[in-house]
Amino acid sequence: MPVLRPFVLSGGGARGYAHLGVLKAFAERQIFPEAIAATSAGSIAAAFICDGFHTDEVREIFRQQKLGLSMEWKNWRAGFLSLKKVEEALKKNLRHTTFESLPVPLYVAATNFANGEQKIFDRGPLIPAILAASTIPMLFRPVDIDGVPYVDGGLSGNLPVEPLLLKYKRVIGVHVNPLTPYNPAGGFFANMERTVHMAIREPVLKSKQQCEYFIEPEGLGQFGIFDFSKFDAIYTIGLGYTRKLLKTMM
Repeated sequence: MPVLRPFVLSGGGARGYAHLGVLKAFAERQIFPEAIAATSAGSIAAAFICDGFHTDEVREIFRQQKLGLSMEWKNWRAGFLSLKKVEEALKKNLRHTTFESLPVPLYVAATNFANGEQKIFDRGPLIPAILAASTIPMLFRPVDIDGVPYVDGGLSGNLPVEPLLLKYKRVIGVHVNPLTPYNPAGGFFANMERTVHMAIREPVLKSKQQCEYFIEPEGLGQFGIFDFSKFDAIYTIGLGYTRKLLKTMM
């Protein structure tokens, strides 16, 4: 007999592929989302799941579309990366284009770039909200929605559990950014990414306390947010880790 539970999915760039592995392991135990709150990479996976796709179907879409980043050599002021491939995949494959029409409720968290506040989208057009939630400042141009610039939701809460707390119980949290041991020889990009993780970690730990179960697959720390070519390895870590954990949890 299928069991429905609320899930909250974090951001994490390419590590977001692990969300599919985690959800696959739960599906094998007949546990499926009754609602999902998510941000950034987590919101991309969540959109397909809430749209009625199975994890295997989403995995195939990601593989076929070679989901990742597009380079656009704009000036630094505007940002030089785009989410064009993500946008194309969403437009091509999603069956529903508004939050209200989704079979499973979805809450997408972005950050208001004007005042820094978290914004939860659960009404209106789906795709602009997902793109806004996935837009890393400086690398991407903010996404304008109703005259307000929005960027990555991870900045204001990388595990946005709040929308679920009033309506649902026994939340399952999935965070794909384990903090790895400090390596002084890590280099500029490794240290920059570590700095971001540490800056957003405290709100994640608070959100963790609101979850009955918290999944943070070990091994994902070896991958960077732009390791989109490592799809299979990232997915496999999420799947294998969660399968093992579920044997002891349930």
